[in-house]
Amino acid sequence: MGSSALEAIRNIAFVGHPSAGKTTLVDALAYQMKVVDKRPSVAEKRSLCDTEPEAQDKGHTLQATLVQVEQAGVEYTFIDTPGYPDFIADAQACISAADLVVGVVSAASGVTHNLKRKLELAAAQGRARAIVITHLDGENADFDALVRDLRTQVGEVCVPVLVPDRSGRGMSEVHTIFTDGGSGWRAQLMDRIMDGCEDEAVVARYLETETLTEDDLRANIPGAMAKGKLVPVLAVHPATGLGVDKLLDFLHDFAPHAGTLPRRTSAGEPIAPDPEGPLAAQVFLVRSDAHVGKLVVARMLRGTLHSHDTLIGPKSPDRGEKLGGLFHLVGGKRRDPIEVARPGQIVALTKIEHAHYGECLTHAGGEPITVALPPMPTPMVALAVVPKSRNDEQKIGEALHKLAAEDPTFLSNFDSQTHELVVRGMSELHLQIMEMRLKRRHGVEITTHVPRVHYKETITRPAEGQYRHKKQTGGRGQFAECHVRVRPLSKGEGLRFTDAIVGGSIPRNLIPAVEKGMRDLAHKGVLTHSEVVDLDFEVHDGKYHDVDSDEASFKIAGARAFMDAFKKAGPVLLEPVMELVISIPTEHAGTVFSDLTSHRRGQVIDQWNEADGALTVIKALAPLSTVQTYQRDLKSQTAGEGSYVMSLHDYSPVPAQEQARILVQFSRKHEED
Repeated sequence: MGSSALEAIRNIAFVGHPSAGKTTLVDALAYQMKVVDKRPSVAEKRSLCDTEPEAQDKGHTLQATLVQVEQAGVEYTFIDTPGYPDFIADAQACISAADLVVGVVSAASGVTHNLKRKLELAAAQGRARAIVITHLDGENADFDALVRDLRTQVGEVCVPVLVPDRSGRGMSEVHTIFTDGGSGWRAQLMDRIMDGCEDEAVVARYLETETLTEDDLRANIPGAMAKGKLVPVLAVHPATGLGVDKLLDFLHDFAPHAGTLPRRTSAGEPIAPDPEGPLAAQVFLVRSDAHVGKLVVARMLRGTLHSHDTLIGPKSPDRGEKLGGLFHLVGGKRRDPIEVARPGQIVALTKIEHAHYGECLTHAGGEPITVALPPMPTPMVALAVVPKSRNDEQKIGEALHKLAAEDPTFLSNFDSQTHELVVRGMSELHLQIMEMRLKRRHGVEITTHVPRVHYKETITRPAEGQYRHKKQTGGRGQFAECHVRVRPLSKGEGLRFTDAIVGGSIPRNLIPAVEKGMRDLAHKGVLTHSEVVDLDFEVHDGKYHDVDSDEASFKIAGARAFMDAFKKAGPVLLEPVMELVISIPTEHAGTVFSDLTSHRRGQVIDQWNEADGALTVIKALAPLSTVQTYQRDLKSQTAGEGSYVMSLHDYSPVPAQEQARILVQFSRKHEED
């Protein structure tokens, strides 16, 4: 594919806060381009993008959707992404695949941390950016004030290019500032263009005349955007269609094309978008389709792909899979088959079961390359899952695997310590949507609860214990007696067994049975069925019977003697303590700080400001039991703007009062079971 072919491709991702109008905007562009005959509507559940029942029920986009259309020789891929930060995986993946990222801002809600974060992700990946302002017909809408806020929070690179005749209900027109010689914004636009202009003739004319012609402006806007020197701000009213035609003209004329930003391998080597080169198609979305099975969406980086080629990936280089077809996607339901794909294009592939997010596919026999993508955020919210029926139990493993393949921030695993099947996601909403998909797509119903905390048990002082096991039921009996000592070890030393038997009070061949009984109980736990750690247990005396003593008897006696000693040794529960790094708008810092220290047994260990003081970052320690539902509470405390990452810091003793409560709760549950 030559440069002219690349220049005819526009890959554009729309990002922003929920309710900013992203989906309505993509629907409006599709309507403007006559993809559909009737204007789509999110409110009436007729959106071209939001076709899944979960999205229609919530009235919000929950999964990225592509609308691909060709007009006047230009191939557009519009990507509608979820606004909720709970579904950041799709937004982040689509930013990586796009050449232009359009932040959509509602004049009603203004600039949010969520929007800024996504624009920062785009900038960090070198993507050109633009901003569309919607809902300018609202009663309190103020275009100029919102632009000032954008220039403060996003940067002075934000300059209006498509402006309304007025804000509020009287808004009736939008126009460009190109020919508005008296506009202060035109002067700002020229300054931004000059920051990135490498055309010496244009620079010389500007220095001489202190102005640029409309032709000069038009010729240099794409380069300024590609270099991050300019983020055009565009006023549009997608619900009525006002300004949509001018936005489309802007995207046609100025959106960086598919050859603007060079892609590189993980080793930093440039990937030439050569249609004759070895195939490299990078997967950025995976979907399950009821009709075609697994649907993979990929950005073509190099080479040429035909609709029935055989492909391999880096995880299955010896397992070639023949494509079921190539498609362009038009909203959530329509697929238009195509025969060939070339560099710069975004295409959907079917029948590729072993493709995963981020992988680069190539032709069978080729050598897959790797192209690094920004790491996905780690899911912080966990739920234990219980299938409702035996049938659900049989199907749940494969169903969860398919859901996890679509979303890198959705994970599932069986916790061998708590014996629970646990799923993890970005939020309770995220997991709720996954539960709905589990039922609708795969027919699997579940119940959920907060996972059991993985405690550990240890002791605080030395103690002794003993137990005699004696059983006579006719014939050969059972007999064993063990005397043991336990003492605490330093953190991290684990379990240590000492054989202190002298004089043969327990025969040498039966000592391993004593040790096994003690170790088995330590693994199972004494107080709450939690693993015992960091102690030395010693068998120092005992008795045996020539006929009735055997390994099974001494295993029982060893375990019971260990339990007796453990309960006398000041046993304590150890709880997992998490390290949290919490990012919040500074105005909410006091509330979050107080909640951590007053209600979660938390300890703040560091605090600093970022983004010129607009953002506060708090590093704190808190027991896992107090932060298992923290995402919900942080969202409430920060109007949905807070985020955090959490990792295990250490295990620490549970306070005595809390331990007593846990033991009562465990005993009650144990009786119920």
